[in-house]
Amino acid sequence: MNKISFKNYRLFDLAVFSILLAVFEVIAVRAVSWFGELYSISLFLAISLLVMMRWGAWSAVTIVAGALAFCWANGAVLENYVVYVAGNLFLLFNLFWFLLGKDRIRQGYFSALFVLSGYLLTEFGRAVVSVFFGNRFFSAFIGFLGTDALNLLLALLVVWIAKRQNGLFEDQISYLKRTQEEERKGNEV
Repeated sequence: MNKISFKNYRLFDLAVFSILLAVFEVIAVRAVSWFGELYSISLFLAISLLVMMRWGAWSAVTIVAGALAFCWANGAVLENYVVYVAGNLFLLFNLFWFLLGKDRIRQGYFSALFVLSGYLLTEFGRAVVSVFFGNRFFSAFIGFLGTDALNLLLALLVVWIAKRQNGLFEDQISYLKRTQEEERKGNEV
């Protein structure tokens, strides 16, 4: 059996999640006009945090892909691209949670705090960047918090479900080592 290299596995995994996020973002934006709704439901936070748990800082690839797809689907101007791309990258501050250990974040209330802080960091980042375009920080921050509140609940649900799936909300190096060890033990028996 041909084995895929670790770099190719990571590249494929990042590409799949980035494409999924981009497609979901475009559909979410288009669905607003299709169904005459005011708010869209986005998987941005959920997928970005899954990829962050899997690959750490490499999640920047997915974060940028999601922001670009969202802006493109909205027919955004350059200012919106800057606000969403740069603002969404504040989500990378969530990497500090990994100082506690990824296994700890996967358990109990730490995963909920991981999602909540990701939500707050993203909204904070967008508000900070929007200040450079003449917006008031507090108004922008409250506006972003309000429009994405439902997405926070969705992200909490997705992460809760993902934690129960083998390897989905798990550091992929640890996951691959664990599955190789299990495979090796299975072959010895």
